[in-house]
Amino acid sequence: MINSLCRTKALLSKTASFASPTPSEKKQAGPGSASPTIFGLTARKSALCFESAKRYVSAIQLYQSEGKESFQLAVRDEKRKTLKFAYALIASSTPQESIRPTFFSGGFGSTSLQDACELEMVIHGTELAQKNVHPITIMRTMTAFLGFPFFDETEKWLLEKFPGRHHQEELIIPGDMAEILQGKTQSIGQIALATRLAGPQLVAAALAGCPQEAISHLQAAAFDALGSSLMDDEINSARNRLSSDEIADAQNAFLELLGSLHEKSAAHDAVEEESWNIDIDKDLVSDISNLILELDEKILKTVLTSLDPRIVASLIQVMKPIAHDRLFSSIASSRGKKILDILESSDPLSANDLTRIAQLFAQKILSEIAPRNKALGNPLPLPSKVRILLTSILRRE
Repeated sequence: MINSLCRTKALLSKTASFASPTPSEKKQAGPGSASPTIFGLTARKSALCFESAKRYVSAIQLYQSEGKESFQLAVRDEKRKTLKFAYALIASSTPQESIRPTFFSGGFGSTSLQDACELEMVIHGTELAQKNVHPITIMRTMTAFLGFPFFDETEKWLLEKFPGRHHQEELIIPGDMAEILQGKTQSIGQIALATRLAGPQLVAAALAGCPQEAISHLQAAAFDALGSSLMDDEINSARNRLSSDEIADAQNAFLELLGSLHEKSAAHDAVEEESWNIDIDKDLVSDISNLILELDEKILKTVLTSLDPRIVASLIQVMKPIAHDRLFSSIASSRGKKILDILESSDPLSANDLTRIAQLFAQKILSEIAPRNKALGNPLPLPSKVRILLTSILRRE
């Protein structure tokens, strides 16, 4: 869909042939008209193109589900020449690369805003139909030319047209897929990621051998209502065309992909956990944590305010959670958020780096006390426990 629209944008030019609506057209559109598209359509003309798209996609659905005989009825009853010509191209199996040239050689080039917009919509829809693309995708691509005002309306129509269906005749292939999908070992995020990586054909083939409960679980993780409806059709198609062995192979392939994501996630978590704990001096953690808890509130606040946020973020790596609470209660919330952001993007420090950070913190505390001693002329009270902790931190090598 994106490639189609980008290619169209490159082909379109804002020339006089695609001029803005005339004053009479604006007046006819009335209040609350849709935002102008690249074709400058009024709300009324956009609505007419939308109706054409609905008729076209309904015919394509009939063709894909019931074959050419039912499709011929839609061709016979269609009044718009553009749609009738498109149906003829589909019925004659015109190659995809020939569709655009065939339209223009057939005399469908026009300067009319509505005709130009409808023509582009139908050309892209016909190209997709020749690739046997699902009608939901065709409709989304065609109505994208009409801009954002038709996005929600398109979804509403598609959900009415393709409500999705549960698979009453379940085809259960013996295996672990249903149990694994609904088990607690796989997160919703892993299931959604595996679904995107596997692609709709493999996912549909794998789900074709699962009970409805497992299908619904995966759809809730990876799709919205419209995507689930599309996947229901893909699953039904897979059940009709694939053998039991092919479905079993698809399940094994999907489970292997899902399992690899789980293993990578578990390995990443283990490495991350280990990297944050490796070589940490437990005695240093204890000393820093106790120092935070024992310090006078004013001294702690002054020291933390004067330190670079990156130093404070590094210091957090070497203290217990109980010390985190007092640290963050001593600083402004905006500064605390900045420190947390730095911490989240930081790599774990080595034991030597953590020791240097801790000693810098201890020195800052002493420098905060010393000037006050001079100004007051008397030693600032320093609890013996704080003195012992500072000494223990500064003596480390």
